[in-house]
Amino acid sequence: MRSFAILIIPFVLACQILSSAPADSAESTQKLAEDAYLYGLQQVIFYETRFNYTQNEGSAVYEGINRWNVVNDGKPIDASFRSIVTPNATTAYAIGFFDLSTEPVVVEMPQVEDRYFSLQIMDPYGIFWLYAGNQFNGTKARSYLIVPEDYDGAIPPEFVTTDVIRVPSRTLCGIIRYARQDSANPAEQGLINGLFAGSTITPLGQWVANDSRGMSREDLSIVPGSYPTFPRQRELTTAQVDKQTAENFFTLLSLVLNDPSTTPIVDSEMESAMLNRLETIGVGKGLDFDWSKLDRNTQEVLTAGFKAGRAHVKESGMKNLIDMNGWGTIENTGGFATNWLARAIMADFGWLGPDRNISHGAAFAFTDADGVPLDGKHDYTITFDLKDLPPVTQFWELPIYDAEGYFVENEIDRFSINSFDLEKGQLHVADDKLVLYVQHEKPTDPNELKNWLPAPPERFRFTPRFYGPRYSLIDGTYAMPQVVRKK
Repeated sequence: MRSFAILIIPFVLACQILSSAPADSAESTQKLAEDAYLYGLQQVIFYETRFNYTQNEGSAVYEGINRWNVVNDGKPIDASFRSIVTPNATTAYAIGFFDLSTEPVVVEMPQVEDRYFSLQIMDPYGIFWLYAGNQFNGTKARSYLIVPEDYDGAIPPEFVTTDVIRVPSRTLCGIIRYARQDSANPAEQGLINGLFAGSTITPLGQWVANDSRGMSREDLSIVPGSYPTFPRQRELTTAQVDKQTAENFFTLLSLVLNDPSTTPIVDSEMESAMLNRLETIGVGKGLDFDWSKLDRNTQEVLTAGFKAGRAHVKESGMKNLIDMNGWGTIENTGGFATNWLARAIMADFGWLGPDRNISHGAAFAFTDADGVPLDGKHDYTITFDLKDLPPVTQFWELPIYDAEGYFVENEIDRFSINSFDLEKGQLHVADDKLVLYVQHEKPTDPNELKNWLPAPPERFRFTPRFYGPRYSLIDGTYAMPQVVRKK
């Protein structure tokens, strides 16, 4: 059995890793670039993603500020969807970017009594300021007032104090999830659409003028974001980590630090030391960073540090996964303000994933039970004991992706198997066992066909989700069934 260390970096060690040595040599400049990658990866992806949602009119997800983008128009995500990697097929999503620069916003959620749902709000540092939904505060309709910490305006008296959320940043990313419990039922899509119609973001002034009610997307004008950009930014059509370059990374990091809506963590010694170091290479507040004006040697050194930082994050991510019977899981406990490595790993593995495993968790599998990379030229089985299914209070899902993290087209349009399928009797069960058949070729046996999870023809991977996880799914003590290659 493979063993991995738990993802914990003591503050003292972090300070040693991210020392404030001046960048007065190629070696120290390269180390600075590596540290900058750990420090800034989450914020850079936030900035680039926000651009596509709020400023890039040519983007498929363009909505402007303070509007939900309903992913794939609320329809089940399939192989044609490539806006984000490792999507969840069982959950319907909406994503939006809030701008509090001029006034607070009101987020309204409808009453939802029959399924899992959640509303989560994240700042540019990957810190979540709100976890709401049936797991946390019940199923009744609620209105949340999101206000900057320094807001001194009037708070409408009808707001419950626990639903007034004060945040340090004036820019945020929100995500809504609604469980899709029966994708085979045509009525399910109409229900999902209705839930999204009742989910609104409304600037406070318009909310008050609308008789203290939220306004639908259709009734709100598209207001583009006004955040600083650089000339080539529209060429960046994806926020994927592996397609980032050193030039784009440091240019975007400079924009982050000059964005008035992103509030620095001013009371952090680590943050202050990092900002001082970045100024030595021309990246910082009030500085006009221009990669083309750097000499070739400096560009090469920064590129080497950038690549080292990316390798550091990826290697640490794999090493720090907790072994759960051959699957890797992350024990997130927050602390993203100072634990930059953990923050960068989450950004790399699944940006917009929660900073704490209190709503849901995930696991990863890239290899089979023998440690050999998963490949569609082989057939596999995954055998669940019905008496020992993944311990959750909500639901679990096992999606399959190609090596890059996308769904792959198949003849039955199945991209995952979940606990709802099992509960509704849509899967074959025998001898208290649920056997999933993971293979590229369609099974000829009718029972195997019921439980077929179509695999891509080449390399693939899994990222199962656990909604309402018991802690054994977080600390790795649950014996998740292994992926066994058929001989």
